Amino acid sequence: MIRQQAGTILALLLLSACAPLPFSNSPLPAKTESCGDVVEYYSLASRLSANDGRELRQALQPTGGLDDACNRLRLALLLCKPDTPFRDDAEAARLLTGFLADPATAQHPQRGLAQQLADSLADRQRLLTDSLAEHQRLLARQMLLEESLAREKSRAQVLTKELQQIQATATSLKKQVQAQQSQLDQLKSIEQDINAKERAVENPASDRKGAKAHEQK
Repeated sequence: MIRQQAGTILALLLLSACAPLPFSNSPLPAKTESCGDVVEYYSLASRLSANDGRELRQALQPTGGLDDACNRLRLALLLCKPDTPFRDDAEAARLLTGFLADPATAQHPQRGLAQQLADSLADRQRLLTDSLAEHQRLLARQMLLEESLAREKSRAQVLTKELQQIQATATSLKKQVQAQQSQLDQLKSIEQDINAKERAVENPASDRKGAKAHEQK
């Protein structure tokens, strides 16, 4: 059912492309052609599937015939419709540029519409370009920050390694100081023993008296 409906829409669009309907009841300027109800065409085109859109796109390709101006406008309408699988802003802009630059369409009834579409696509392209430029700027800034972060991380790793080496050296020096202090304490104790023995040898009587007095007490 859906496929039949899409086929019906495509057939209507193809028929409108081949035989333009009057756009208004007012007489058209000489040597100009109305492209039919472009608003209805725009609405119908947006409901096409991807395959039907490609088929219609192929059918509307300019062939050098009298209806090329309208086909360019119809095809541009088809391709600039947002949220469709066959959207192509670049091709639509090219078609509209050709339509507006063609002397044969200088008095065309839909020239104002074509200009509005061209301006809209140009604005959309500018916004896209600005958005891409901003995105690239943010990406570049992100890369710089990541590089700076990587350098700081590397520097922190180097400093951490140096700190660990300093701490290891400090621990080793502390052990050496403790060992030397222990040796110094041992030397002092030995020196005190030697001094005591020397005094005992030099003053044996005094030492004995002192010992007896101590015993009497």
